[in-house]
Amino acid sequence: MKLRSGGLDIYYIDETEKHPFSVVTSVRVPFLREVEGEWTFVWSDYLQRAVEWRCRITARHSVRFSKELHANVILAHQGQYKKPENNLRPDEATALMSDALASLDFLEPQSIMTAYADDRTVLMGERRINAAMLGLFQRIRRQLGDDRNGMIIFDDGKPEYIRLYRRATRWLPTGSALGGWKDGSSLNLSLDMFPKDANVKASKLSLFIQIADLVAYAARLKLEREHGLLPAKREKRGHGILYDSVFKDALNTRATGRRNDAIVPILSR
Repeated sequence: MKLRSGGLDIYYIDETEKHPFSVVTSVRVPFLREVEGEWTFVWSDYLQRAVEWRCRITARHSVRFSKELHANVILAHQGQYKKPENNLRPDEATALMSDALASLDFLEPQSIMTAYADDRTVLMGERRINAAMLGLFQRIRRQLGDDRNGMIIFDDGKPEYIRLYRRATRWLPTGSALGGWKDGSSLNLSLDMFPKDANVKASKLSLFIQIADLVAYAARLKLEREHGLLPAKREKRGHGILYDSVFKDALNTRATGRRNDAIVPILSR
């Protein structure tokens, strides 16, 4: 496989599920780019920006730098995030989440995509979270186009995603909604620009996976609110509108047709 002219991107993926929604989010980070005529590894530049982002969150909210940013734990007021070893109050937890999402301006434009399925969705024979994952793969394939290569890193502990990814590198039908074929047929637009198997990494060791977690969880809460499923306590604390804090330029709104917030509903096919 040859390196494509646009370089190589890494996609960090995390997920969240609560009936009826299964939600997956990818965060795209450039890895290799041609800079002034030379191929240059640029990933470390984005890592440094992510570390600086985490330092700002630590300073502004007096939380411990060593703690993994895990949305479920933060909003449940658990995990002893607060210095020295106390839990956040409800208002502090919401403020931390909102600030973390709003300050993702260090990511490249159009870096974040989210896909979701509900309990009725069937895509390529897969349901729920697997259907959402395949739908996300389709959008990743479209975003890379013909001029870039890609790699994927999943949060550790979900080996079934490796199986889905391996299948998608060989067979990933993409219908007219994405490809624009007038007769409604499908083409096999597999992830053939991915030079290696998918990787896994513990989220506590990856700020980019933690970002995917924050976004995915906020997206699921927004969907619950839109469908009248968000508990009153969460509604009162502003959890249902946290996703709207995400730095807008970081969202790949080109991936969505029916929505303008980079949250893609996966339709049965």
